[in-house]
Amino acid sequence: MTETTRCLELLARWADHAERYWLDLGNGRGCYGTGYDNWGVQTNQKYVGALAVLATHDDAPMYAARERVRVRALAALRFSLDSHKTGPGACTDGRQWGHTWISALGIERMMHGVARLEPYFEDADRAALRRMLASEADWLAREHARGKHVGVSAGKWHRDGANAPESNIWNGALLWRAAVRDPGHPHAAEWREAAHRFLINGASVEADARDERVVAGKPVKDRYVGPNFFDNYALDHHGYLNVGYMALCVSNAAMLHFDLALAGFERPATLDHHQADLWRVLRRMVFADGRLARIGGDTRVRYCYCQEYLLQSCCYAAAHLGDEHAMTLARGFLKIAEDEARYAGDGSFFGRRLAEMAANNPHYFARLESDRACALSQFVAYAPLAVAPVPQAGDAERFEKSAAGAWCEPEHAAVLHRSPKRFASFAWRAQGLGQGLCQPPDDGHLADWQQNLGGEAFFLGATGTGAANRKLLEANVRPFDGGFAAWGAIAEGMNLEIAEGWSGTDAAVRRLAFFALPDGRSVVGLEHLRAGDWRPWLLRLQGMHALLPNDCFNDFRRELVCAKGTVVLDGPPEAEELRALGSRWACLDGKLGWLGLYGADELSIHRVPQRRGGKYGSLFVEHLGWPTRLGLQRCAPGEALLDAGWMVVASASAGEMRALAAANAKVQVDAGDLRAARVQGADGKTYVLAANFSATAGALPASCVPPGARDLLNKGGAPDAQIAPGGVASLQIG
Repeated sequence: MTETTRCLELLARWADHAERYWLDLGNGRGCYGTGYDNWGVQTNQKYVGALAVLATHDDAPMYAARERVRVRALAALRFSLDSHKTGPGACTDGRQWGHTWISALGIERMMHGVARLEPYFEDADRAALRRMLASEADWLAREHARGKHVGVSAGKWHRDGANAPESNIWNGALLWRAAVRDPGHPHAAEWREAAHRFLINGASVEADARDERVVAGKPVKDRYVGPNFFDNYALDHHGYLNVGYMALCVSNAAMLHFDLALAGFERPATLDHHQADLWRVLRRMVFADGRLARIGGDTRVRYCYCQEYLLQSCCYAAAHLGDEHAMTLARGFLKIAEDEARYAGDGSFFGRRLAEMAANNPHYFARLESDRACALSQFVAYAPLAVAPVPQAGDAERFEKSAAGAWCEPEHAAVLHRSPKRFASFAWRAQGLGQGLCQPPDDGHLADWQQNLGGEAFFLGATGTGAANRKLLEANVRPFDGGFAAWGAIAEGMNLEIAEGWSGTDAAVRRLAFFALPDGRSVVGLEHLRAGDWRPWLLRLQGMHALLPNDCFNDFRRELVCAKGTVVLDGPPEAEELRALGSRWACLDGKLGWLGLYGADELSIHRVPQRRGGKYGSLFVEHLGWPTRLGLQRCAPGEALLDAGWMVVASASAGEMRALAAANAKVQVDAGDLRAARVQGADGKTYVLAANFSATAGALPASCVPPGARDLLNKGGAPDAQIAPGGVASLQIG
């Protein structure tokens, strides 16, 4: 069965399910979802695109229903055109939509379907579409504003309110689309130039300010407004390292690229601005099974939204950027989508995993459903134009070799190293702050994000999760050959409130040193948590804080082997529980191992009966700790609440973890106020890792630095005699 057929079968079943959210408004008009302004409008527009492809594709597996589907698509489009500011109608909330920084997005996502519906248009449909596109293009060219920023905006940091890479790309795309569809319009030339300006300031970087290359008739620097990306293509969108929106930026370029190609229209030279550079970074942040490796986390539903639009990005990378592995990634995610649809069992994509959302928030649920439907339909439309080698054994392994290596963005304090057996990363400005990953690079189902491998401390009076009660104090990253070090400090227990009338802050300071060893398999963490100068109450504490998803993607079953045998986690539990493993080490299916080095007696697993992955609770996740403490605990001023070291090993067997546990039975080095560990890595070599969690400089004992020791952080030079407060050292011996 071809990928096209697989997508069409998913869409055919979804079209039937979508009837539950269909609203017939009479007079040949209707909408999918709530029909409200903003995301309601865009939900309906994505429905238009999806059903238009389903209704007009020769291989669609629903011939008897094709006419109904086409009628639905036309009715939804007519509702969208009528309710625009140029139309006679309104959305179901009484408003008209349009003329915002985001209104072009839904238009862009439906236009592949609109092209397929045009043979069925009446004259009034053509006129309404032309009016809508011209009106949006005029507003973008002359009045565009996003927040307080008027015109084209750009800025690296979310806090400044000017970071707009994705919207600049989709707004530039709409301007160009309007111009080439209606070349005789008196404003077409103005739209074209505005499109170039938006597109140049999509995936923009600081070097563009000095770029003399002439693109579309002008030097890049003459259209440049500012950088939206950091020099190495990190993106601080929504206030964290946002891999998902990196994918969205590529996807919106992809939509215009393919729609223009299919229609035979001219494409703008500015469309490709830095897209190849961005893709080279992004592809390293995708697991081999097609799931985004969100090294900076995510504020939304797992496996959704930004993830969907990797499909178009892969088609674009294959067709236009010459990536021979891109379609392998797309096929991987298609399988994930099929697996979840099978689990849902009712034609929906998420109806079972997100059942609570479906019951209580149809506005958002329909939005997520339409995203997947839209993405699948665009894959159907675009994949025939992409270079798609016949799948062969070993495709994933070949991709892994091509993605291996290091990436670092020092200014944003994020770093990763990828090898055939380990994906390791750390991002200080992640969503929730302080997030690491260490796992095999071929299995995205092992990953969840918030504060993974970053520790957790939850104090009485916490008003939210993640960054709401944390503040980044220090952040450092440095790559070295075969790995990296990340070290810094986070204030815990910020913005505490206890009813009625008490508030406080700065309950504790967490310091963490995170080392990806050059063995290509392991990371080591040294962490320390000290209470502030008052007496906070601690509710939950977990060192290491390794997150292990246990949901439909792995059939709700995990088996861990540890020193006392096999532990089966059939999820979810009936009630909250803390399960002690009676072991310093544990191993999952030969894929991932955890080892406590010092600071606790045994690993433990915190389990709850609710989905708790992400803001919307969309994934069952087990929390492994070294150590874990639950229950109310009064803290003394300045008390050391956590002082622990641990190791995570990717692609590890139970036998290997047992041997590593024996080899690392006693790792702590007596180094005064320094925390130092002498660790045997998965390569059998010895590493000395140290962090200075004190306020004064300290030195490693001479016994830790034998002749020939290699200082990993200083490119093999002689190790520093002193480690500054907050500093780290990483040595390889032998």
